[in-house]
Amino acid sequence: MVTNRMKQFDELILRSLSEIIFRLFPEDFSSITKVNVSKDLSFAKVWISSKDNVDQVVKKYQNSQWDIKKELAKKVMARRIPKLFFVADKTEEKAMIIEELINKTKK
Repeated sequence: MVTNRMKQFDELILRSLSEIIFRLFPEDFSSITKVNVSKDLSFAKVWISSKDNVDQVVKKYQNSQWDIKKELAKKVMARRIPKLFFVADKTEEKAMIIEELINKTKK
């Protein structure tokens, strides 16, 4: 069960990571769509959406996770800063495919 406090911590991490990534990687047109931190604060799953190749962006962020985590530790006062796992959020791509299929069936 996700408590209100956990939701607030997820939001805090999301906002902080958004600022950090924008500052560290200004050339990327990407955004963080969701963050899910484990109950013990040991890891956080971070969903990334991007106008560019999202898989390359995720790989770039994953390779820079220690720098990002170090910056996150400066912004967030917490007992433990979670290890970051970046994941591609392909919701928009799936939605476009479904929309195309619906349009084809209408014709």
